[in-house]
Amino acid sequence: MPRIRTIKPEMFESERLGRCTPLARLTFVGLIALADDEGRGRGSLDWLKGRLHPYDAKSKRNLFKAINELAKTGLVKFYQSQNSTFYELPGWAD
Repeated sequence: MPRIRTIKPEMFESERLGRCTPLARLTFVGLIALADDEGRGRGSLDWLKGRLHPYDAKSKRNLFKAINELAKTGLVKFYQSQNSTFYELPGWAD
């Protein structure tokens, strides 16, 4: 179950994150908020769209692009387990 998370100010100094679009950065903050205590969470695009950007009328394509940006920078990894998609935040322990 997600808990209340604190965003460290140093996150905004990250060059990797700084090269991402504003939507990708907002999505990353959302992934942190939704993550469990191990830095993992449900990764279905439909589920994430509903949880992170429920009032955004734009298509899932924008979220897909944002997630791909984060994955290319290594800030998030997606994987399959038991026919479901999940994500993990590799820098969670940091």
